[in-house]
Amino acid sequence: MKVGRKLFKHVAVAAMATGLLVNTAAAEQADYVFKNAKVYTQNQAKPWAESVAVRGNKIIYVGSNQGASDIISKGTKVIDVAGKMIMPGFIDTHAHPVMAAGGSHAFALDLNGSVEQWLVEIASYVKTHPDVSAFYGMGFLAATFGPEGPNKDLLDSIVSDKPILIMDEGGHSAWVNSKALALAGINKNTPDPIPGTHFYQRDAQGEPTGWMVEGMAFMPMIADLGMITEQSILSGAEQVFPIFSQFGITTVYDAGFSQFEQLAYDSVAKLAKADAIPFRLVTSNMIQSPNHVADEITTLQGYQQKYSSPLVEPRVMKIHNDGTKEASTAGQFEDYNNQPGNKGSVLLEGKVLQDFAEAIDKAGFDIHIHAIGDRAVDEALDAFEVLRKRNPNSTNRYSVGHTELVRDQDLKRFSELNVVAQTTPFWFATDGEFEIAAIGKERAEKLYRFRKIIDTGGKVTFGSDFPVTGEVFGLSPLPNIEMGMTRKYYGEKSMPVTPPVNALLTLEEMIRGYTLDAAYQLNMETKIGSIEVGKLADLIVVNKNLFDIDVYDIHKAKVEMTMMNGKVVFERGDDAIAFEKIMGFPH
Repeated sequence: MKVGRKLFKHVAVAAMATGLLVNTAAAEQADYVFKNAKVYTQNQAKPWAESVAVRGNKIIYVGSNQGASDIISKGTKVIDVAGKMIMPGFIDTHAHPVMAAGGSHAFALDLNGSVEQWLVEIASYVKTHPDVSAFYGMGFLAATFGPEGPNKDLLDSIVSDKPILIMDEGGHSAWVNSKALALAGINKNTPDPIPGTHFYQRDAQGEPTGWMVEGMAFMPMIADLGMITEQSILSGAEQVFPIFSQFGITTVYDAGFSQFEQLAYDSVAKLAKADAIPFRLVTSNMIQSPNHVADEITTLQGYQQKYSSPLVEPRVMKIHNDGTKEASTAGQFEDYNNQPGNKGSVLLEGKVLQDFAEAIDKAGFDIHIHAIGDRAVDEALDAFEVLRKRNPNSTNRYSVGHTELVRDQDLKRFSELNVVAQTTPFWFATDGEFEIAAIGKERAEKLYRFRKIIDTGGKVTFGSDFPVTGEVFGLSPLPNIEMGMTRKYYGEKSMPVTPPVNALLTLEEMIRGYTLDAAYQLNMETKIGSIEVGKLADLIVVNKNLFDIDVYDIHKAKVEMTMMNGKVVFERGDDAIAFEKIMGFPH
């Protein structure tokens, strides 16, 4: 009898490992059974099911309600979802949750406001916070000020005895007052951190104007002024991290901590030890200077050895290779509109980038290259092409982050080189004003052409870039899914489609980009990204079947429950509803 039971156990385990359904009372019993559901599995062999069972942190059954009844025991929690939709947990393929936590105390400007409105908002904050020793804010749009950008004199008129620093909406430049410059020791004789790439905007006499362009110009100032600390990360995480779960996000790729990496990793380790991270976290080592290249593989190896845990995996080299269109720093092949001679720049180019990428690849790390301008995208693809030739059997994953402007001849290279194109659908819809002002109408109408990348066989994945999405709702995959399908602001049915009009994506493609293909980017598709037997139990319950509602109502759908690693980390209740009302989310 003992031999028979042992034999049966091996058969059952083998069946689960190969994706077969286990429908016998002798199989291991479930901790959770979800029944009467519309389960969208992302398993091509069985795309829909009506029941899912979980034991520990693994999915042990996907199939019919009747089949699930065999693995229900006295201790099983049976959840009747009454026809609601179950999906794999969303994967955010490019965000900055630790940075968001550390800066959650910052005041926020209305992104759509005027300069005059921002000055009123800043003055009000300064007046109502007399005990603050260094003012930290975020949310202005650099293009609103014109090519010269913001000026310290505007802030000096509000506060001159305390430093103030305000980061732009994309996190690529900062607006500071004279006191902040003085405390940081920055004056006309201070060399730019990386001339032409990370620099201090200057007037005709060479004096810094108060516009700090790209991270190496202002991130050290944020650190020196104590605007982000371990305590701000730990306390901010209590407020910020649950929002990811509320939006159904179960895995996050953190695309870098900038100047705060050591501080961030130490904080993450404490949060992980306290079981205070409700999502799986894949982390980076961020490259923001050519001076970082020599030692950073060793640095990432050190992070991996010291900070790896079941839910925290430091294993991606993030190369921050250009800037943004808004700050006119993204690397382009042609001049910025009305800025003769300014094509932006790239941090690493040609052989330098290619050799560094090869060294990263040999060390066994995935590579994620921030590239917004068409030249930066081309440089990234050139580097990956070299890797494919030098190491054709590499199992590491290569991805380009943001991928906003791509030349016609580069679109098909994503498929040819098996490079993932990562982006944020929340940015697809625009009135075009700022894009046209920055890069001209012709190039503005070629932004975000992921339809062509998918049509040529490439993988496209989606993330929020939170907290630089402009609003908290931009973190949620649901409005992003809608905007990827419409290229309009969520819910704005009468708005014209943002060009190119033939770039709309399907619901299937949007969900795949947030689940199975996203898992592929993170080298985790065998563990997460679909609802299959043997995979980790990351799944969400959505109150409506997205395939049954109008596309313009997708942003109104609600995540009712989020399970991560077999643990329920969010259930929609009064607190969630109150938060949604405070934030003004659609209902």
